[in-house]
Amino acid sequence: MLQLDKREAQLLHRAIATWQQEKLISDEQVEKLQQSYKVVNTDWQTITLYIFIAAISCALMAFGSLVLDEKWIEIIRKKFSLTDGVITLLFAGLTIFLCYEGWRRNKHQPVFSFNRELFWLLPVLSIGVSVVYLGKSVGYLGGNYGAFWLLATVCYGVLGIMLHSRLLWVATLLCLIPAYVKLSYYLAGDASFFLGMNLPCRMALLGALLVLAAWVLRRLRVYAPIKDITWTGGWLLFLLSGWLISIFGNCGTWDEWQQLRQVHLLQWVVIYTLQCAGVLVLGLRIKDNFLRDLGVIFILLDLYTRYFEYLWDHTNKGLFFGILAISFWWVGRLIERRVKRG
Repeated sequence: MLQLDKREAQLLHRAIATWQQEKLISDEQVEKLQQSYKVVNTDWQTITLYIFIAAISCALMAFGSLVLDEKWIEIIRKKFSLTDGVITLLFAGLTIFLCYEGWRRNKHQPVFSFNRELFWLLPVLSIGVSVVYLGKSVGYLGGNYGAFWLLATVCYGVLGIMLHSRLLWVATLLCLIPAYVKLSYYLAGDASFFLGMNLPCRMALLGALLVLAAWVLRRLRVYAPIKDITWTGGWLLFLLSGWLISIFGNCGTWDEWQQLRQVHLLQWVVIYTLQCAGVLVLGLRIKDNFLRDLGVIFILLDLYTRYFEYLWDHTNKGLFFGILAISFWWVGRLIERRVKRG
């Protein structure tokens, strides 16, 4: 008997019902087809995902307590008289070994599994330690921390593409953000503006560049999840940055923003509203459900933000939170219907 999960069973059930309505199969054949498969509970996959998320969280906390405090590394350094350069080489060698081991595992078992994906956390951490001690060995080039964030980004990116690792590519995007921020502040001499842009404007530019990069990657023969992760991360950064711009405008400091009248930020509010609406329309036109849902969510966030900015002191709070509850219920219902259709 064929064993199917819930989604596969729903798809097959709809197909059989459609064939029956179109009289392509008889009632007896329908009954035989329905008895030829059974639904297997796959809740263990969700539980496995949660377990691996917990494992990653614990590993990061262990890494923070062991490495960031530098206690055990300092003990080894003093015992064997190791320099920062030697520690860099040791962890670089460990990274090479771990990447080879991960490549060997993927070669023998190409099917994706959480267990093997979690393994890539080890080279992510070893590369981080190696880059940190490389920076310490050269004094961070006079405080240019962004250059070493960028070095780590390049390492994660190259390995993520070569080794087909989702986790390494997520680390690439997460590492790119501080690299971009630190380099922009370093080039601007720690000033609030870089090329006339404050931090949220710079982050919006980075988000747009990531979206453009994802669009290019979709036309290349690259590991498919890398394209999806870049596309998702780019749009999220682009819209989150736009939301911050709609609140703070292009102000460089907190004091400057406090002295600015709210009416002077209306142009940024209009631009952000058009940005959200544009994302929603684009998602509908190219039939991208992620963009469509993202546009709806950020339009709602835009409306709630404007409420707190302009109407909070003049509106009944119970009415507002009632509208908020209804809107969240509507979004949840929309998502639930989408899942059922899928």
